[in-house]
Amino acid sequence: MRVDILMCTYNGEDFIEQQIQSILDQTHKDFKLIIVDDISSDRTVEILKKLILTDDRIEFHQNEKNLGYFNNFLSGLKYVKSEYLFFADQDDIWLKNKIEIQLADLVKEDENVLMNFSNSYLLYNESDVNTICKSKRDPNKIKPYYSFPIDLALKNIVAGHTILIRSNQIPYIIERMSKIKDRNKIYFDYVLTLILLDVGKIKFLNKSLVYFRQHPNSTSTKMRMNYYIYVASNAYAISQISTSRKMVNYFSVLNQTISKKPNFSTYVKLLRQNLINFNYILNNYDFYKIDKKPSFFKRIYMCFSLSYRFSVLK
Repeated sequence: MRVDILMCTYNGEDFIEQQIQSILDQTHKDFKLIIVDDISSDRTVEILKKLILTDDRIEFHQNEKNLGYFNNFLSGLKYVKSEYLFFADQDDIWLKNKIEIQLADLVKEDENVLMNFSNSYLLYNESDVNTICKSKRDPNKIKPYYSFPIDLALKNIVAGHTILIRSNQIPYIIERMSKIKDRNKIYFDYVLTLILLDVGKIKFLNKSLVYFRQHPNSTSTKMRMNYYIYVASNAYAISQISTSRKMVNYFSVLNQTISKKPNFSTYVKLLRQNLINFNYILNNYDFYKIDKKPSFFKRIYMCFSLSYRFSVLK
């Protein structure tokens, strides 16, 4: 079965050749690696053009102008032709059987499962993947399936390099994402996840299939430097594009609470929204550790605690 892999590049000369080689070495051989470069100013394009000559499964495109992280991935979706689509970062290393394992898992699922995502290993600049690496996510804190955007409103556990989606969702994704006004501080993979949760389910595959490289120059590292800006920006995006009035209400209030000057009215609105959606919010934060179903007053206390964190710690 043919699959597509979308990789967006920008000044990735340090690690890109190793990453691409790990994709070309996959046990599943039938794929097209679609690379879209965002006007790199280093040796990235030179390296890519050399690799293209060695394998006809690589398809290369370069933007006419710099689009930025989010828009580059959004633009790259138009090149996808296969039934299934993987996303790849430019600086990671894939395990040899990543495509084989992840594809087999999603193919057997009901069509309402629109995406699966795996765990990954943390790699701190090493080139030797035989070193001992720990997994990025604690699988005990991740549910097997998610079906509601508020489940992940405050804590994104889905990384782009772990994602596989059904390509028949691409027109819907493009249509929704194109409505976002300000795309500078939002994560493509996070918004993609929440958009798909608006209309279907996603599944967690409890296997580490990528060595996720950690270094200070990566786009994800730079964007996550301020957690509250990160959450507020993504919440604002979903409040603009969700097809559900319930989602629009929740994410709009969440954005207002985090991004604007605190006031009593805003926190009352957040408290109300969190109480209404408490069962989903419960999965968002590690400090909600309970062994039994909380009472009504316990729920109020926990939601006040969440509002306090936003007002004092941001």
